[in-house]
Amino acid sequence: MLLLAGSAQAQMRNVGPGVADRTGTQTRGGSDDIVFGGEVQATLELDVNGKRRATPANGNLFTESLAAAYLLLPYGFAVNGVLRLEQAGSAADGKGSVFRDQTLWADELYLTWSRGVLDVFGGKIHPRFGSAWDRGPGLYGTDFGREYELTEKIGVGARLWASDVLGLTRAIGSHNLQVEMFEADRSALSYSGFNPRWAQARTSVDPVTGEEVTRTDWRWRNRRSTGGADNTDFSGGTVASLAGYGIPMPRGLAGYTASWAARKPGQDAVEAGRAATEQAWSFGAFWTVPLPQRLEAAPFAEYVHKDQADGYRDRTVEYLTAGMDLRRAPWTVSYAYLANRNEDRAEGLRGTRVQQTASVTYDLYFVAPLPILRSASVTVGWRRLREAGDAANDFGGLVGWAWKF
Repeated sequence: MLLLAGSAQAQMRNVGPGVADRTGTQTRGGSDDIVFGGEVQATLELDVNGKRRATPANGNLFTESLAAAYLLLPYGFAVNGVLRLEQAGSAADGKGSVFRDQTLWADELYLTWSRGVLDVFGGKIHPRFGSAWDRGPGLYGTDFGREYELTEKIGVGARLWASDVLGLTRAIGSHNLQVEMFEADRSALSYSGFNPRWAQARTSVDPVTGEEVTRTDWRWRNRRSTGGADNTDFSGGTVASLAGYGIPMPRGLAGYTASWAARKPGQDAVEAGRAATEQAWSFGAFWTVPLPQRLEAAPFAEYVHKDQADGYRDRTVEYLTAGMDLRRAPWTVSYAYLANRNEDRAEGLRGTRVQQTASVTYDLYFVAPLPILRSASVTVGWRRLREAGDAANDFGGLVGWAWKF
């Protein structure tokens, strides 16, 4: 079941067929037939956020939905695309909301060519760096991972299925090496529907106090002035990654992801006089272990380190996500521990965030009255975030559903 494995919310980042290795596979052409298919995923989520020092308690009802499609063509070609409907970042202002600032955009659109052990692809892609944005356990286990997920890039890449080259896939699992070169998407594909979603910081001088004031404007389309690492000329970003799946263990199957990224500074870092190339690496591991009484444990851990983070010299960022799913169909109980450390030596700033989360998911496969509803699930969860000496408890619920066509 798509929404049973791991976080129901996390599965919204894991669309399968059209996405470059989010599940360890990629749609590959090759037959003489033309085949069209895909998947629709939808969630309805309610977050009840506790009081923070600067913001009152509030509720937020929203949806995160997507449509992923692929078109398999002769001679090894395939076209892949993903549309997303999610809430824009402008909604995270501490105010209660109901479907506020929902926005639609083309998240991916690229062409692949596959021949034997090699895949080559190009277009609007999703570079493979880290995996906690997808595999983080539970309802809120992906929160920190999404902060370093690389999305909406224009570029090219290639993947070599190394275990197939060696003829060892059955013995050691599936392993592949992937290299991608890209820049942030500033094309027409970056346009948003319904609401703007690109944040741009603006600094001005208050005419009364004479102090500098920074505000955030929201744009409909990405521009170079929006800033951010790899929002520069082509080859502004490079990622090399290695991943393994289905690795036989004494008990169960394991997997891993390891990645390195270099991203050139954007216009914001250049204007601040602190431009430097971001150097980042990540390592994650996961394991599915069958237990007695029809139980199954799925531990996961990932560490990410960034130097010159976001293209700013003397800025360092670290992330840790660790947790586990414990499953016994139709139930899944999840726990995750997340930590983030930020240090900006140029500004003399240092901060740490720690988040603990727990959730329970019930898969509706056994009780759904209609076959089309059997991919649905219901999740309830809790998180506690501690930041700058301030802690708050949040609660949430999510209904997820998926349909393949």
